Amino acid sequence: MRQPPRVAAWLLDRLASGSKRESLIGDLAEQYHRGRSSSWYWRQVLVAVLMSTAADVGRHKLVAVRAIVVSWMFLIPWIFFTGWAYGSTRFWVTTTLLKGSAALQDFWVVYQVPLLFTWCLGSAVIGWIIARLDTNCRAGMLFVCALSQLPFSVQWGRSWPMWRLANAGLPFFVTFPVIVGAVCVTVVMPLSLWLGGLAAVPPHQHRDAIPSSSVET
Repeated sequence: MRQPPRVAAWLLDRLASGSKRESLIGDLAEQYHRGRSSSWYWRQVLVAVLMSTAADVGRHKLVAVRAIVVSWMFLIPWIFFTGWAYGSTRFWVTTTLLKGSAALQDFWVVYQVPLLFTWCLGSAVIGWIIARLDTNCRAGMLFVCALSQLPFSVQWGRSWPMWRLANAGLPFFVTFPVIVGAVCVTVVMPLSLWLGGLAAVPPHQHRDAIPSSSVET
């Protein structure tokens, strides 16, 4: 028997919510077994996840506020602590551990990869915490927490105005590290939050649920 796309089924199993989630999972699997395409299954999964996200936020507004508060209670100290640790050890690392290696010094200082990595790791931990706290509405809570990081991205962009550097006629190697940092803060950190949340969700044991209703095409 044909099995649904593994990644799509994995996302549906962990992010779909509501009283009909089990029948929905069974219905989509049944339709796929009857000959529906993988692209059709992916579309249905994305629609189901989006609807679950909107429903979670609409039904659990206070839980959403709590999730945002919890995420920032962790993120703010984490950013300040890692920034302080990175700034305090940067000179020692470059002059002692990385002495004589210009490539590794650029990796450490110019691109700030260790600092950006720890920020993404912090976002993943936040996602894990939120997913464990809000098991019945995790899709919506992960969404609002990822969205709440937007002000941090905007503030970081104001501190590092890459558009000014790009328009100043500077060489590409000068602006590229700033672009890397901007992409990390605006894209990779929210994505890390989602991945951390998905990693915290144990698999459910209802994959053989008998469908009780049909799925619209």
